[in-house]
Amino acid sequence: MEVSETSQRKNQSVSDMAQKAETVSWKKFFVILAGRTNDAHLEFVAKLESIGQTEVNSPEESDYLLVFCPVASRVGTVVNEAVEKIQGGKPAILVVMHHTFNPVQVLTESRRLVDNPNVKVTVDCLFYEDKLLTSNRNDTAWCDVQKYLGVSKFSIFEVELINFMHRKRDSNHELQISVPQKKFFVILAGKTNDAHLEFVAKIESIGHTEVNSPEESDYLLVFCPVASRVGSDVSEALEKLPGGKPAILVVMHHTFNPDQVLPESRRLVDNPNVELTVDCLFYEGKLLESNRNYTAWIDVQKFLGVSKQPTLVAKFMNYIRRKFDINHELQISVPQKKFFVILVGKTNDAHLEFVAKIESIGHTEVNSPEESDYLLVFCPVASRVGTDVSEALENLPGGKPAILVVMHHTFNPDQVLAESRRLVNNPNVKLTVDCLFYEDKLLTSNRNYTAWIDVQKYLGVSKISVLVAEFINYFKMKLDSNHQLQISVSQKKFFVILAGKTDNAHLEFVAKLESIGHTEVNSPEESDYLLVFCPVASRVERDVSEALENLPGGKPAILVVMHHTFNPDQVLAESRRLVNNTNVKVTVDCLFYEGKLLTSNRNDTAWHDVQKYLGVSKVSTFQTMFNMSQKKFFVILVGKTDDAHLEFVAKLESIGHTELNNPEESDYLLVFCPVASRVERDVSEALEDLPGGKPAILVVMHHTFNADQVLAESRRLVDNPNVELTVDCLFYEGKLLTSNRNDTAWRDVQKYLGVSKESTLKTWLAKSMNYIKSKHDSSHEHQISVSQKKFFVFLVGKTNDAHLEFVAKLESIGHTEVNSLEESDYLLVFCPAALNVGTDVSEALENLPGGKPTILVMMHHTLNPDQVIADSRRLVNVNVKLTVDCLFYKDKLLTSNRNDTAWFDVQKHLGVSKVKFFVILAGKTNDAHLEFVAKLKSIGQTEVNSPEESDYLLVFCPVASRVGRDVSEALEKLPGDKPAILVVMHHTFNPDQVLAESRRLVNNPNVKLTVDCLFYGDKLLKSNRNDTAWRDVQKYLGVSKVSILVAKFKNFLSSNVDFIHEFQILVSQKKFFVILAGKTNDAHLEFVANLKSIGHTEVNSPEESDYLLVFCRVASRVGTDVSDALDKLPGGKPVILVVMHHTFSPDQVLAESRRLVDNPNVELTVDCLFYKDKLLMSNRNDTAWRDVQKYLGVSKVSTFRAIFNSKRDSNDELQISVSKKKFFVILVGKTNDAHLEFVAKLESIGQTEVNSPEESDYLLVFCPVASRVGTDVSGALENFPGDKPAILFVMHHTFNRDQVLAESRRLVDNPNVELTVDCLFYEDKLLKSNRNDTAWIDVQKYLGVSKESTLKALGAKIMNNISWKRDFNHELQISVFQKKFFVILAGKTNDAHLEFVAKLKSIGHTEVNSPEESDYLLVFCPVASRVGRAVSDALEKLPGDKPAILVVMHHTFNPDHVVVESRRLVDNPNVQLTVDCLFYEGKLLKSNRNDIAWFDVKKYLGVSMVSTLRASFNRMSSRQWLFVFLVILFLLVLLVAVILSAVFNVGRNTTNYNKTANGLEGIICNNYSCGG
Repeated sequence: MEVSETSQRKNQSVSDMAQKAETVSWKKFFVILAGRTNDAHLEFVAKLESIGQTEVNSPEESDYLLVFCPVASRVGTVVNEAVEKIQGGKPAILVVMHHTFNPVQVLTESRRLVDNPNVKVTVDCLFYEDKLLTSNRNDTAWCDVQKYLGVSKFSIFEVELINFMHRKRDSNHELQISVPQKKFFVILAGKTNDAHLEFVAKIESIGHTEVNSPEESDYLLVFCPVASRVGSDVSEALEKLPGGKPAILVVMHHTFNPDQVLPESRRLVDNPNVELTVDCLFYEGKLLESNRNYTAWIDVQKFLGVSKQPTLVAKFMNYIRRKFDINHELQISVPQKKFFVILVGKTNDAHLEFVAKIESIGHTEVNSPEESDYLLVFCPVASRVGTDVSEALENLPGGKPAILVVMHHTFNPDQVLAESRRLVNNPNVKLTVDCLFYEDKLLTSNRNYTAWIDVQKYLGVSKISVLVAEFINYFKMKLDSNHQLQISVSQKKFFVILAGKTDNAHLEFVAKLESIGHTEVNSPEESDYLLVFCPVASRVERDVSEALENLPGGKPAILVVMHHTFNPDQVLAESRRLVNNTNVKVTVDCLFYEGKLLTSNRNDTAWHDVQKYLGVSKVSTFQTMFNMSQKKFFVILVGKTDDAHLEFVAKLESIGHTELNNPEESDYLLVFCPVASRVERDVSEALEDLPGGKPAILVVMHHTFNADQVLAESRRLVDNPNVELTVDCLFYEGKLLTSNRNDTAWRDVQKYLGVSKESTLKTWLAKSMNYIKSKHDSSHEHQISVSQKKFFVFLVGKTNDAHLEFVAKLESIGHTEVNSLEESDYLLVFCPAALNVGTDVSEALENLPGGKPTILVMMHHTLNPDQVIADSRRLVNVNVKLTVDCLFYKDKLLTSNRNDTAWFDVQKHLGVSKVKFFVILAGKTNDAHLEFVAKLKSIGQTEVNSPEESDYLLVFCPVASRVGRDVSEALEKLPGDKPAILVVMHHTFNPDQVLAESRRLVNNPNVKLTVDCLFYGDKLLKSNRNDTAWRDVQKYLGVSKVSILVAKFKNFLSSNVDFIHEFQILVSQKKFFVILAGKTNDAHLEFVANLKSIGHTEVNSPEESDYLLVFCRVASRVGTDVSDALDKLPGGKPVILVVMHHTFSPDQVLAESRRLVDNPNVELTVDCLFYKDKLLMSNRNDTAWRDVQKYLGVSKVSTFRAIFNSKRDSNDELQISVSKKKFFVILVGKTNDAHLEFVAKLESIGQTEVNSPEESDYLLVFCPVASRVGTDVSGALENFPGDKPAILFVMHHTFNRDQVLAESRRLVDNPNVELTVDCLFYEDKLLKSNRNDTAWIDVQKYLGVSKESTLKALGAKIMNNISWKRDFNHELQISVFQKKFFVILAGKTNDAHLEFVAKLKSIGHTEVNSPEESDYLLVFCPVASRVGRAVSDALEKLPGDKPAILVVMHHTFNPDHVVVESRRLVDNPNVQLTVDCLFYEGKLLKSNRNDIAWFDVKKYLGVSMVSTLRASFNRMSSRQWLFVFLVILFLLVLLVAVILSAVFNVGRNTTNYNKTANGLEGIICNNYSCGG
């Protein structure tokens, strides 16, 4: 009886909930505006519509009123005026709107001013201009409105999807995925700092549930953190185990080293109840990311019998399977409870996050304790915890269970708290948890996470059931036949009338109407309403009158008045005041510019008004029916289209139509007529041979490269009654152009076929549903053939767990690893090659158990993915069914062809697929055929090892001599009676190669299909020819283009196909030389960078180049400048001429410069616009770049993919040549370490700094300018070591990044200096400037380093550094000087000082709790009045004898605020550094002033940019110190040698001077007859 009553109550609850959702979720409201909101209220209206409410046009139709009251004067006055407008009898929601830009504006609640009984809820909102602010105030308002309306937070989309699935599901289609549902009890044998919770969460994620006692559990989960010795701790942990329950023991080792080597703890366990023991690594409160933990989790899954199927999918599918009975009703118990919130203090709305979480699991907040099932009490701590908790519990309503949430205000997420539950003795409080919050947010912390887990456990909600529970609850409420959402979408027809020229801007509006299910028709008679577009050409009134004069009578009309402007905020008088025609039901105003509607509030409002008039809610797009016209068509080609028509065919297939092979079966004909001579003649000839009786669509195709080509419409030339639609298309070579003409043609075809714009999505969904439906039989089992086998892993050596990747792949295709030989279907043997492959293989096979088939995986340890290996299968006896070779390094399989081949062979051996084929090679393809094979596998086909096993043959015939002969020879070897696909492969680098079709040469009846492919090297080309071949193969195999996505979805469900996605991009790799014929201000560098991005390389001389790139800046007249530029060209090289026009207008109209060029070497001339040092964003520049790409033969694929694919070798590894050179640094002045940035850049591209000039390949000389450039450069070059090439960096100290400099290279005549560049720096930083960028580009060019090599080299450098720095325990050997500091606040900083503290901590310093413990004091002095007074007050409180850093903080929102340095005001000898900082509210500003302050602090503390390297000296061994000593000794000897050389030179110069002086004296005496 009790069971019956419980069931009855449950059903009544479900019914009540469903009824409530039905009656509440879909109400009508009328909007009343009591003032001007600038359309900001529309966001609120949209939110209401998003939860299913509907706006209506009159108060009489509405269920309630929505009153928006913007505050213009005093709140009380405007609220009274707004309430007066509320008509009697209707309930109202009053939204008081406050205009402010401050999202934390403090407001008194307006509901205290309202006494009208019809106003059921009053909320306050903040807005600025036309937007609601993102603020807690607005969130609270929306929450209150939802609560009043009784609407839970589930999305409308979920409801719609559920109803759709309900309608589509019958009794025979339930998914049968079994997930073991077990219960476990957690035992902690020590302190884990909550790190065990991650493991618990993983267990729950696979469907297991944690319970509160051992008696309820199926097994025990024991966590044993190691505190002393492993053996002792494990023994103690197992002593307390409850008897009779199986247990999993997790031994937890505390360490920060993820590679910690541990002996396995299972050897220490002899308790028979412990069925599995694993070891885990953790640090503080987190499990580490490590192989050890990964292996532990795999072992647990294996023990529990859980495969690696995606957890969420498995859980979701299992719930659906288990919860449907034969009456299609969900039988899941989700606790739907009601709670009442009690606040006993101020939480700043932080508690709302907790409330939202409770609601997210299906619970509902109610308005009184009487309605609730339990109380949710929030107690923020204001004084002492005990006092606040006692006061909170005093006023609890009696008899209701309560959850008490004690909220602690702190900014520290790791705050240590005593648990508050020890202070609670009220029997009604069933659970007490502690939470941390700061201001209005809950912190992200372990404490809060634990609190939420405890609440879920108390409420009986498992962690992963939240999403499923929400979904299921909606199912439960909505699946009944009486509870389906009744949303009607009006499917109406409209006719468009244009009353002027809109430049096709009106098409966007038309498209919007089609997107909500309305259809454009061809005559007013067919339409339900008229859509009139009236562009304003003169005066609005006159244009509107003329537009309405010619309206057909009797039809309702929507008038769209279109205003041409580029200003999206244009203020307009509403045009509806000018309309008095009774047929015009709604008039809206729109803004447009050229051919586009503007993105503006005006246009949004217009669309909103149209939707309101048509009665369309915002979710109507999804709600349109899934009925599709599934038609069939037959293609007729009456000329050569270069396969451009295939794009049109693909579009038709994308909306669900199907191409057939004969006209008889088709519903309509699709005729493509490319124009070869005259349009009329070609159209007539095309229509002569049409099969009779079938409707036809005629597509007239015009060949042109001009996307704006003006054409006369071809439909005027057609009089054949069967041709029901004629459209014109533009194409060039093998592609349809992107043009308005083609868009219009496609739109006309869709209109004729009755297809709305959203049909593509509907088609896919419908096909997916049909596929799923067709794949389930009456026994509810999925009909996808997957061989589910079991294997046992046998390791005959150490693989460092690299074999786990291979195991995971096998599990991904449905195979299962088992724990014993007896259970397995086959053995998987991993044999790492340690010595001699033959010996290792023999030893591996000696111990194999007999009678089981075996797969042997030979693993070769190497870091070279291209390692050449002899096949190990030659060493193996017959018992091994398959032998493959793999490459691995450390604990990872390499990404290599060898490993891919191994995996393919394993798949082939296991027969994983549906349709089988056998490959026959009739020549050498360089493995290019593998791409074709991979495509076949991606759609579910399987390659097998013999013709006998196959369903068909796949024959690749590369053409070596003549096509006919090669094809004949290929077909001679075909095994009899198997159907075959013949792929004739033509070797060429031209993707547009014209070929005669090879199928005409084939007469073998077994060859069912012949296709031609183009390839070059080892790659198939990206070409129309190859696309057509692949399409033909798919058609032959019965795979339509639309079904590819569904097929992949199927393969995912069956888990037996790896998807192979390779990009086939061929990019020509050429070299170019740049010639500048004028001053471009470095704007040309962008063009150069674009060329490099597609794989071309800039070289240093015309002789090395493949073509010249000439930039000609127009300085006077175009003709004169172009002629001058071309006079200086080196002969015999092809040239691209870029004429650069200086202007700030991106729409500058130019005559094309190519008409002025008659030099035969100039093969392409383009025009570009630039301003100062930048190319403009303009159509002109885009066209120029497109023309260059076309000339160079580069397709429009993205630059990123082009670079990477063009650099791939057969192993898909980047083959970028980086020159590995060594350099020695010479400093000839003080750079403040700014030069280190340049050194770091060189190292990042693979160069290495060495310790002596002798070891180096070149010298790197930094010359900071201290006096005059010429003098300093001369002084720098005097002491050069001989015979080494040098790069000279002349460094200019300035804070102006646009400093104009004369190039220093004109001052250098030393032949060893091969490159001179100028750099700008300030203090210890290089400036971010064009000058420095140019310097770096010049250095790269000189070193022969391409731009994209930086990434690879940097990655390699990082890896090398990490591996070099690791010792045997994998710990980085970097020592950082660790100091302690104490913080003193001399005023209120709003916590802005915390950023500075965090920076100090980031360099290894530690904050302590008293001055006595500290090494120095950190004093923050915010300026509240005058700087001098604030600094004096701050320094009075300093504890004696500690050095101090004083940070003077200035409150301002201007990051460029000028501040006089405060250090002049400080005379306290303990203050060793004073810096100034800028902050605003709670944040430090991003400013130069703050950067300089931080640099000064680092300099004072001795933390330089290279301090990490210096610090590492602290751990150097004696041998390393000996090496350093020898290097220093060598440098000293070198220095002495340099000094002696200098002295010798001075002596020699003195001797030369004396000789010269004596010579001059003799000459003077001879000339002037000196005597004596």
